[in-house]
Amino acid sequence: MEDFNMKILYALILSMSVIIANAQEPGGTYEDFLASQNLSAKEYILNLFKKYDIVILCERDHRELTQYDLILEVISDERFRAEVGNVYTEIGNFQRNNFLNEYLCNDALSDISAKRKALEIQRDSYGAGLWEKSNYAYFIYGVWDINKVDDNDVNVYNLDIGIRDWATATAEDIRERDSLMPQRDSILADNFLRAYNVSSTEKALVIMNFRHAFVKDIGKSANAGRYIAELFPGKVANVMISGTSLSYDMSLTAIAQGRWDASFMNAGKENVGFDLAGSPFGQTRFDMIPLPDCGNYEDWFTGMVYYGYFPDYRIVCNFKNFLNRRFAKELIRRYRLEAEVYDNPVPTEKELKARYNTIIDRRYSDEAMFVESMRQIKKYLMY
Repeated sequence: MEDFNMKILYALILSMSVIIANAQEPGGTYEDFLASQNLSAKEYILNLFKKYDIVILCERDHRELTQYDLILEVISDERFRAEVGNVYTEIGNFQRNNFLNEYLCNDALSDISAKRKALEIQRDSYGAGLWEKSNYAYFIYGVWDINKVDDNDVNVYNLDIGIRDWATATAEDIRERDSLMPQRDSILADNFLRAYNVSSTEKALVIMNFRHAFVKDIGKSANAGRYIAELFPGKVANVMISGTSLSYDMSLTAIAQGRWDASFMNAGKENVGFDLAGSPFGQTRFDMIPLPDCGNYEDWFTGMVYYGYFPDYRIVCNFKNFLNRRFAKELIRRYRLEAEVYDNPVPTEKELKARYNTIIDRRYSDEAMFVESMRQIKKYLMY
């Protein structure tokens, strides 16, 4: 009987904590709001193009893979291919865009050859070290596969700083590339404008990570999204893909101390999108970055999409045979060039293969850095 009473007491305490949290939510409870939201994440993003020319998606984590399933869903829709047709990504070498789009539109490639080519393009994105996040090759191969459907080919434009040709690169090229990093956001925006101005449509889907997708600056940090929004006033929307907050100690925690993710799980909504203005989510204090008095989420984003539950997000890095014997020697050569500039040690082939050929594939729920986030979310779950 005593155990039974303790269970009842625990249930009451848990219920009261949820009730209190809900009562403090601005504009009604999150769950009440979500009950009326039935537009999928894909449809929400596509609908924004009816009002805006440019839609900026804010990645949740460079390493997270499932968000690219959503992006490929959007791109594969015939409305996107016919009316938008162009994707611009923060990640990837702007100077290699001709090679990228020749690949994306090459119907003659076999499936195996297309996967190998995607890996080659990723190898040349930055140099030494490699860009190891698996979703880049996953994404561009996915676009290649979509382009086989009909003649409405989708183009992808990388926006980042890079080396034009690694075969002829010198230490001076590396020094020049890295000297541009303090102006990276303005360069991202300028590269977007250069590609956008010669595109075949006025519509654009832009993929940026974290603050680069903000249409306002943060303190002294100028953001690419702000530059783009100023270039095209009234024509830009930015959308937050559900993710994490960055705390003052630079650790990753759940947004709104876990209340957001728990509310989607409580409401059974794992694929939904909506405007933030006037919603309880939009009226939540902005805690994506550890700065005081930043206003609310509706002050920073046009809308948000929730795609998959937080515990199921996946960190995926590296590839099988990312470093084959031939490319391992090339990568070491690039490290030697870097060493001429920075006097860094040059890793061995064995060290590089251990680093880049070891596939990492972990769910957020199994990742040590998200233990606190999972604890926060579980505190508000109703089941």
